[in-house]
Amino acid sequence: MQLTTLTVSVLGLGLLLLQTPMLASGTPATTSSSRVIPILPTSRPLCLLPPICAARSPRVCGRTSEGMCRRFGNICELLEANGRDPLGSRRWTHTPRKDCRRVREVGAQHAYWCYQDCPNRPRACPRSTADQEICVRSRNHQACKVLANRCQLLNNNCFSSPRDNWRQTDKRHCAQMQLGGKPHACRQLPSIEATIRPVLPTLSTTEPPKDHESTTTLRPTTGRS
Repeated sequence: MQLTTLTVSVLGLGLLLLQTPMLASGTPATTSSSRVIPILPTSRPLCLLPPICAARSPRVCGRTSEGMCRRFGNICELLEANGRDPLGSRRWTHTPRKDCRRVREVGAQHAYWCYQDCPNRPRACPRSTADQEICVRSRNHQACKVLANRCQLLNNNCFSSPRDNWRQTDKRHCAQMQLGGKPHACRQLPSIEATIRPVLPTLSTTEPPKDHESTTTLRPTTGRS
């Protein structure tokens, strides 16, 4: 009995000595597994403007909210156009190249209405006022007519024959034409002729100074006696 008690005491003392270094070092007997929680950004980073566009940078197409399209030499020109008028109503956004199918060249003077794909069926166009009416001209520049809006223009180009035949033009070409009327010959706009008038030299009103008259003084001669 005493031997058994002594054996249990020795084993208990041995276990206590084995646990003493672990307690002194402060290392816990059990460690909990750490979880890595990824932190995602709350918002998308700001788009940085490209500082330089190379000479080989491709042309891009810009579009406004009104449906106007314009070709730019590169993306830098589009961003510069927006930067010159940051609070302006005409803001250009990068759009697919097919939207500029009807734009001829690069530059603001060539801006035109964007190209639209034809729908599956004619659209139900809303009513418009007289101020919203547009004048359209045929591709051969011979016939003109008045349409209510660009929705009717899209229906005419997509579902009339010949297709894609009408382009919006100056309202003065449709002078004295009524909405819903048949196409007529386009009214010719007055040509501006520059009149060059020669500039004549102005004549002076003051008389030129008179030359001094030369006078001859005759001296009397005395005869010798």
